[in-house]
Amino acid sequence: MGRSLSRQAALVGLCLALLGNGRVLADPIAEFYRGKQVRLIVGAAVGGVYDIYARLLSRHLGRYIPGNPTIVVQFMPGAGSAQASTYATSIAPQDGTVLLNPLNSLPLVKVLGQINANIEPAEFNWIGNMTADTGDVIVSTRSPVKTIEDAKRIEVKMGATSPLALGGLYPKVMNRMLGTKFTVVAGYVGTANVELAIERGEVDGQAGGTWFKGQGTDYEWYQAGKIRVLVQIGYKAADLPDVPLLTELARSDDDRKLLELFSSPFVIGKPTAVGAKVPPERVAALRAAYKATMSDPAFLADADKAGATIVPALGGDLAGLIKRVMGLPDELVQRARAAAQP
Repeated sequence: MGRSLSRQAALVGLCLALLGNGRVLADPIAEFYRGKQVRLIVGAAVGGVYDIYARLLSRHLGRYIPGNPTIVVQFMPGAGSAQASTYATSIAPQDGTVLLNPLNSLPLVKVLGQINANIEPAEFNWIGNMTADTGDVIVSTRSPVKTIEDAKRIEVKMGATSPLALGGLYPKVMNRMLGTKFTVVAGYVGTANVELAIERGEVDGQAGGTWFKGQGTDYEWYQAGKIRVLVQIGYKAADLPDVPLLTELARSDDDRKLLELFSSPFVIGKPTAVGAKVPPERVAALRAAYKATMSDPAFLADADKAGATIVPALGGDLAGLIKRVMGLPDELVQRARAAAQP
């Protein structure tokens, strides 16, 4: 009897000790993040669409990370976001306190061999994607070209900022894989100047723009009857039901895989990642926080106010996509590189 009472007293004492010591029962993730500052490294310049999405995420994500850390945005443009990616996934602490928002074209340019940085996007721990985009290929209604089939017979001048930018890339790829007759006129400083060139009649159209339903220059031009949309890239827009998707124009299964690779920037959208060496339990916590943020009413209201479309993808799904588009056989990689050459 006395031994039983002693055992019970010991158990009660242990429970009281555990209850009195918050550190024993505390969530180790919350303990790690509490009072810390998490940096969100953005591989683009201040003032663009990546800025909008990064600041939006920074205002809400911390509420769902255990310990509620403060999130600050740091811009590190350059080299197609290779500089930011190298820093965030290799140089900065690999403990979950440094997040990365790279350009959505990073996996593509890595496959194409257009960056030499020692980074492997397929090995990143992808946290999620805030939105999937729809890219477009447009021509002015002044042009006799009405469909992509017409563009296989009639030369079309396409404005671009650079031969290596998406606006210069897609016409080359479509010429070589679909037989179109696009001519790239590159050298415009910024997309706004390409749009001005279309209005002036200097060029017929552009490729690689983003279709935003209800807003944006392309949408407004389309509603006003100033442009035609020949092709969609990435995801189909509900308000363009009769416009073909780039991957639907493939002539073979291998061509479809290549066009999926070239479409990947729009599917990847506005992604967030951490380095491959971040502890798995913190990656899981960040993914859970990201998922919760994407459906938070305050976040969605803030996004609507900022004009940011939210069509999220979860980290595991995004990681699978990136591994698939970057895992092409060498012969297809060589074809992709040849198609992207000037």
